[in-house]
Amino acid sequence: MSKNKANGMILDVERRQPKIKLVYMFIYAVLILVSITILLPIIWILLSSLKDTKEFLQVPPTLLPKNWDFGKFIDVWHKSAIDTAYLSTIILVSGEVICSIVLNGLVGYALSRLKPKGSKLVFICILWLMMIPHNLSMVPKFISFIGLGLADSYLPFWMMAGCNLFHVLLFKDFFDTIPKALIEAARIDGCSELGIFMKIVLPLSKPIVMTNAIFTFTGGWGEFLFPYLMIKDTAMQPIAIKLFTLKEVLPVDEYMVALILAIVPPLLVFCFLQKYVLDGMEAGGVKE
Repeated sequence: MSKNKANGMILDVERRQPKIKLVYMFIYAVLILVSITILLPIIWILLSSLKDTKEFLQVPPTLLPKNWDFGKFIDVWHKSAIDTAYLSTIILVSGEVICSIVLNGLVGYALSRLKPKGSKLVFICILWLMMIPHNLSMVPKFISFIGLGLADSYLPFWMMAGCNLFHVLLFKDFFDTIPKALIEAARIDGCSELGIFMKIVLPLSKPIVMTNAIFTFTGGWGEFLFPYLMIKDTAMQPIAIKLFTLKEVLPVDEYMVALILAIVPPLLVFCFLQKYVLDGMEAGGVKE
């Protein structure tokens, strides 16, 4: 007996229908246009980074550079001392990713499985607090962290990553799908709640963990305003602040090279981890 395989939301047998095929082609066309819109600026920056200043400012502009000078990437790397900003940003976002996964995951696990007294009220408060604009809380956070003497420290950013309400809801919703039998069996075997979270829940939650890691990494890598306010030590400033200071120092073509160097890490992280995100709920089931 033949089986109809589902390709997304549309079955193969449905795609043979003229109306469904037309809708399918329209969706693909829209996605292609959106992809081009997103990739075009990156491609333009890459091509512009390979031009010299004279060619970059030429009117009308050239699409492809006359001389493909890839050695500019090494020259800008050493000239701008961008390696220090790379190291600082990696330390910053690594701490944010760890705190986000562990702390937000623990809160999501408590709301999903432990459900202590008042958990419903906490959940409602989380939903209400998510309606507060991020910029509205920036000044109180700045005053509080400065008052605690946490200027020129990554600790405030790790603390904020560890109490991200959106990520708490992501973890809670995913943990709700994990079979209760697994958790009850672990409790019968004498495993603590922390042990259940670390040894059972997190391994089964790889898609949401990787999704959280991507969101946290890309958000922390490109964050500018709050680090600019909190971190005055140039050796600790992340890549976004470094790019801001290089704007007045480097020629425009070399500044484009610096932009490409800053784009590479989050792009690689997304490319390597996106398969876990696309796996979705499939990795959260019980393995037999």
